[in-house]
Amino acid sequence: MEKKKKLPLDGVRVLDLSYVFAVPYMAGLLSDLGAEVIKIEAPHKLDQTRGRAFGPYLDNDPAQDPWNRSGIFYVVNRGKRSLALDLGQEKGQEIFRNLVRKSDIVLENYTPRVMRKWGLNYDELKKIKPSLIMLSNTGYGSSGPWSAFPSQGTTLEATMGVTFYTGYEGDKPWKVGQSYPDFIACWAGMNALWAAIVHMRKTGEGQWIDCGMYQLGLSLIPEALIQKQLDGTDRPRIGNEDLEHVPSNLYRVSGNDQWIALTVDSDERWTKLAALMGQPALAQDKRYATAAARREHRVEVNTLVSAWTAPLEATALTRLLQAQDIASGPVLNSKDLFINEHLQHRGFYEHVEHPAPIGPRPIIGRPYRLRFRDAHIKKPGPRFGEDNDAILRDVLGMTPEQIADIKANKVVCDLPTNPGISGTMDTDMMLRLGTLSAVDKNYRSIMGVDL
Repeated sequence: MEKKKKLPLDGVRVLDLSYVFAVPYMAGLLSDLGAEVIKIEAPHKLDQTRGRAFGPYLDNDPAQDPWNRSGIFYVVNRGKRSLALDLGQEKGQEIFRNLVRKSDIVLENYTPRVMRKWGLNYDELKKIKPSLIMLSNTGYGSSGPWSAFPSQGTTLEATMGVTFYTGYEGDKPWKVGQSYPDFIACWAGMNALWAAIVHMRKTGEGQWIDCGMYQLGLSLIPEALIQKQLDGTDRPRIGNEDLEHVPSNLYRVSGNDQWIALTVDSDERWTKLAALMGQPALAQDKRYATAAARREHRVEVNTLVSAWTAPLEATALTRLLQAQDIASGPVLNSKDLFINEHLQHRGFYEHVEHPAPIGPRPIIGRPYRLRFRDAHIKKPGPRFGEDNDAILRDVLGMTPEQIADIKANKVVCDLPTNPGISGTMDTDMMLRLGTLSAVDKNYRSIMGVDL
């Protein structure tokens, strides 16, 4: 029988102190690659993704333990173990230090003062474990005049300059999406971790990665920064369009709120599009024949293309355009993505069995595949504190009496001490208000999770 190949991070233990999106997702991906990830949760302050702030509970049912029914939590925290440990208590800090001695990586996203206050900053932890790799993900980094500012993705998008360029012509700046910087920080942090792990394996030397999300934004707007340096001008807000290529926009197609994206990036492709539109003469019309002319007549070109796409179906139109080497694609919503044939072929969704009554659910995998290793989601995200006893006993060697004592003093808790407010979403009201665009009653069947 062929020996099972080790994953890249087999044998690596990660202590994950983080919450919300950026670093928890990073830690979940490390788990996919073989790491043992212990999520250390505060008994008195739930990770916000365990609550209802970031979406509905599974099946819109909080049940008796809503903190264990968050779909978002289960996606970004897949594969982890849970230890509910109060780091505000000296005993909790002692337990954490003992875990550091037996671990390789610490991830955290508190504001810089928190870890220093507890005496758990990198300079102190490396005395315990010189080879320790620690990643601290904060809004503005650990130094500088803004370092103490709390932040979140929704505000960072503005301060990092992205929203200045993502609005519509003649309108205010607009956000890109929900917590967009968090996921950029996730990938950037992963890259830094790979470098630190390689360095540690070669030299035995640890590393502190001080990741300031604010700085990531500048890497997303290089054209604007270069243009400012070259001639002192600023790029205008132009919505979904492209400054150079016309047409390049989103165009309505048949169906309810259905759209397609297409881009013409050469005069040759404009000729092909004009022929598809049944108006080949547009390719010779001096108002549209060249890229410069189309930029001058942007509104008219968009009107012509919109009139052509409006009665056509998105998928068929995409195939028609792609056959002529014209970049295009339908605008997909969440339902479309779940049933997308390409994502299914790539095995992007992994059906993970969760404890009853949740059952099997599709969880997003990774945007890459390893040819010689089977990276995968190895287990569902943890229920709150479900691994308390096992971690204290098996990793730290604590006796049942010691475990009972720290639980009696609420250093470790099996249930959250401040679970917060829970409840169902009023989907009918949210549809009327436009907070939701649609509710699909057959979502379980579509996802293939009917029990």
